[in-house]
Amino acid sequence: MEIKQLDKLAKEKAPMPSGLPMYAQCYYIASRGLYEQYEKKIISLEQAKKEKQEVIAAYELGKDQWQLFVGVHEVADKLKQLQQDGFNTALELEVLELIEKLLK
Repeated sequence: MEIKQLDKLAKEKAPMPSGLPMYAQCYYIASRGLYEQYEKKIISLEQAKKEKQEVIAAYELGKDQWQLFVGVHEVADKLKQLQQDGFNTALELEVLELIEKLLK
């Protein structure tokens, strides 16, 4: 689910969608809290905007970390397969491409 969709749901105080990765759950909960605090005049619009930028930065970092985590597991699975199958040029190239993709 994209950040704009999460924002819309948070603003509407809709229930958090199930199955979200942790970084998206944290973003949703933080955004919903900011909307509620601003609505109740607990925080100013300026403060809400500032904190929202911090929440967005944390979301982006979490998203990148999650993609790296998933990618590392994909490489590990391919390496296990390579270990079981022995040398396999096509599989070796897949592993190298995955590693290159992770390092970018």
